[in-house]
Amino acid sequence: MAPAEANTAAAAPALPDDVLVEILLHLPAKSVFRFRTVCKSWRHLLSDPVFIREHHRRAPVALLLNDTCIDNGDAVSALPFPYGEQSTAAPLYCGISSQQTNLEGCCDGLLLLSCSVLQPEELDANGNEYRYFVCNPATREFARLPADLGQVEFVGFYRHVPTAEYRVLCHKYHSSIQHPYKIYEYLVAAPGDPTARQIGFSNLWTDDDLPLIGKPVTHRSCLHWMLWRASLGVVVFDTISEEFRLMRGPVGGDTSMDDPFDGQLVGVDGTLGVTLFAESEEALKVWVLVNYEKESWAFRYNIDISFLDRTCGGGLGFYSVSLVHVSDEGDAVLITMARKLVAVYNLRRCEVVTSAMRLEPFHGHLLATDHVYQENLVSPAPKGVGDPSPPYSSSA
Repeated sequence: MAPAEANTAAAAPALPDDVLVEILLHLPAKSVFRFRTVCKSWRHLLSDPVFIREHHRRAPVALLLNDTCIDNGDAVSALPFPYGEQSTAAPLYCGISSQQTNLEGCCDGLLLLSCSVLQPEELDANGNEYRYFVCNPATREFARLPADLGQVEFVGFYRHVPTAEYRVLCHKYHSSIQHPYKIYEYLVAAPGDPTARQIGFSNLWTDDDLPLIGKPVTHRSCLHWMLWRASLGVVVFDTISEEFRLMRGPVGGDTSMDDPFDGQLVGVDGTLGVTLFAESEEALKVWVLVNYEKESWAFRYNIDISFLDRTCGGGLGFYSVSLVHVSDEGDAVLITMARKLVAVYNLRRCEVVTSAMRLEPFHGHLLATDHVYQENLVSPAPKGVGDPSPPYSSSA
């Protein structure tokens, strides 16, 4: 460049902030995170909560895959929508190696992970075999969950709006001669906190109802699960007050739909949806919550899943099909309960978008999960909170 051209370039005005923001919103989170170090004004701009939320909203959607037998740190992979080719799946950073790592949940681009130690000497001071942490694959930040959790079952992962803190809901169960059935004790824990907090036992449902199974659907700052039988309703956990309540299910007294197969919740059309299997029709019926306050539902979609049986060459039990995600365009992601097939069906056009794709393991035992991922720039825990040392590893 000639000296005159160099002077002209140096004198050129910087891009207006709104133009710069629009450009950066199209970049992957890894690049944006790195650009925060350019200068103070960029760091301030790219750390603004409004920018972070909009960047997350625009991020591509991916289905998460979990290889539970892998030991090289690539246990979780992201398969980009619309899930046409497995070769497009890319491993996500989990902050751990030489461990068997299980994906327990996903919230706002954060992964909730558990790992089981491989050697007796790796048990913690309480003798716990399982260890848990939250990781942001895009920024490679992580935070441990309290060591006193012990062996628990995670049922929810959410953002607590009043504190902007990410928290997990989990339960342990107790039984005795006096109470032969399981009694569920619920706990809340936050990444970086030293201890978990008990929120007590719930008497809103019986133990026979098998409460809080599967991934909850977040709507209106609440987590929602179906009870085992769809007519028994929906369990609601308010993530602000952190209290349980029940709401009416989609079929009420319609016993014709009340079979041992549980209804499954899914987010659809900006509200809650429930899929119920109709065996005689080889279809999934989708009911939608039309009025949240009145707890009223309406039948809206019918998914003909016979194409899955044809794809598999026959022999697929239709009861084993699960609807795990619906895009804004109405593309519904279907996986089998065996978690080896993935397909996409458009609810509004009533047509197959992507025929069933059979997953093949990268190294060990690869499964489709019911979690979808959009990268984010949020931190797993507030700065300065928790133990910054590397996550647990058998080589540590």
